[in-house]
Amino acid sequence: MERRLTAWLSPPGIDFISSQAEADYKSRVTRISDAVRLRKPDRVPVIPRIYSFTAAYCGYSEKDMWYDVDKAIDAATRCTLELQFDVMIPASIPMGRANEILEEKQRKWAGYGLPDDAGVQFIEDEYMKADEYDAFILDESDFRWRTYLPRVWGIAGPFAKLSPLSTPGVASFGLPDVQEAFQKLMKAGEEIQRWEGKIAAANRKLIEAGFPDLRMASGLGGAPFDRLGDNLRGQRGIVMDMYRQPDKLLEALDVMTRKKVLQIHESSDKVKLGTCPIVGQPLHKGADSFMSDEQFRTFYWPQLREINMALIEEGFIPQFRAQGGYNSRLEDIRDLPKGKVIWLFDMTDMQRAKEVLGDIACIQGNVPLSLINTGTPEETAAYSRHLIDTVGKNGGFMLDAGGGIDNKGKVENVRAMIQTAKEYGVY
Repeated sequence: MERRLTAWLSPPGIDFISSQAEADYKSRVTRISDAVRLRKPDRVPVIPRIYSFTAAYCGYSEKDMWYDVDKAIDAATRCTLELQFDVMIPASIPMGRANEILEEKQRKWAGYGLPDDAGVQFIEDEYMKADEYDAFILDESDFRWRTYLPRVWGIAGPFAKLSPLSTPGVASFGLPDVQEAFQKLMKAGEEIQRWEGKIAAANRKLIEAGFPDLRMASGLGGAPFDRLGDNLRGQRGIVMDMYRQPDKLLEALDVMTRKKVLQIHESSDKVKLGTCPIVGQPLHKGADSFMSDEQFRTFYWPQLREINMALIEEGFIPQFRAQGGYNSRLEDIRDLPKGKVIWLFDMTDMQRAKEVLGDIACIQGNVPLSLINTGTPEETAAYSRHLIDTVGKNGGFMLDAGGGIDNKGKVENVRAMIQTAKEYGVY
């Protein structure tokens, strides 16, 4: 971890626009690194996650962010330079056109089934059936290609005609509808590739201007229970599985965990030194209100912990984004090495989190989105000061919103949170 943090402090190949930009970059990385290692930085880092707020801030629609790469870059760049967080607000790849080519069935978004300023809407369903665990466990890749993708992409119906991936046959690739499906898949990939170069160049410029990139785009981390429940079994399906077929569920979770651990160890050397070592992972279904403590200790935490111990072993820093309340989980999640992880809380009692986890983990959060969306700058600043006084005591804290700030966030409240960290959060 120390080697990765040192390299992140001086990323290779970056030509800063000025000596001041380089100094600012190093101070921001140092500030975050000190907080992670439970030291007192010069002040509390402020690193809110920004979602559709960037579009509203710049006068764009949410649809623009899905379809116009230049507007997506402009929004991210202006928000970063004008608001001055401790990290960049990265531009993301507009996926609207690519998803349309794929005939995406799992989501609606602005300009595709929803109004131009709407957020993303996930279409809940059991995309893996209750009796398909054996096929999934036996060969997940084959199951995804020949069974799952035809259910979630309109273009992928012909993939069901492919031979099993374990015994590939050539004949099915000669079928006209299979060839057409692959042509469309290639077209979607080309659409994404077309924008990636622009996005990467824009994000690099923000690093050169002095703003660290907090993302690590290797796809590591995450809870197997969430992966299985989010896009495969669905909320209702996976809850029923905990009662009706717990052994099959545990077997699938075990296979997914072992694969992820292997992936982490195999890909560790491919993650270039100088890349941010923090691995963000949203935790969707581990909240107090979703499952009992016993179920959390059986179906959720052991698998998540094993994966993240592998990440820690390879020098990465897990950032757990605990959605919902984790008040009854705090004692369980102490079981991690000291100064190696970040817990970002949304609806958890922050003072108790500090009492239970403060000697183990860096804590991040949790200015409520309801306050940012509907409150006043004075109320936002007061809440931020309270967090700094309680959770920020003696270091190991980063100020953030409870969730990603969307297009309903008030600019004056976001500025109040930033200024409070910079002025009141000095150690």
